[in-house]
Amino acid sequence: MMQVKLLKIGNAEERGVNNLDKFIQGLNNVLEHPIEIANKIDSNYNGYYLLPIGSISCSNFSKSIVNEKTFLLSVINSSIPQYIETFKPAGVTNWMLFKNASTSIIGRKEVIEKVYKLEEGDNVLYEDLGYDDYIPLPFDGTYETVAKSILSYLEVYDKWLKSK
Repeated sequence: MMQVKLLKIGNAEERGVNNLDKFIQGLNNVLEHPIEIANKIDSNYNGYYLLPIGSISCSNFSKSIVNEKTFLLSVINSSIPQYIETFKPAGVTNWMLFKNASTSIIGRKEVIEKVYKLEEGDNVLYEDLGYDDYIPLPFDGTYETVAKSILSYLEVYDKWLKSK
């Protein structure tokens, strides 16, 4: 199984990442052990980082922190295109859906095409950037389902990234 860590930089709640504690509990339940929490990037780590963003501007990060091995949690909707264009992250959940425990994921088109039939013109906003969105698991309002969705997407993404 691929490795994931939660990267906590600053106070996520102050940035509007609502329900982060509930997500962490849901993630722990899915993993069946507590997620490791990191406060900085370890360049020797081969897994993926889950990074709560909230209202932090894209300009506050570098490519050493946000990159193809970082999945962004709870990004303010209007900032998503800028994060995608600047950093090409592993994937994204938007703020509004994350706070409501939705399972929608914005991810690499090549990965989504492997697990979901894309509809033409579904999301023009991200399509030009090589990303699209989909719902990998039915919405049930629990953070366990959000965690399962992210982990299932990252499993396919990891295989795609290694085969690139």
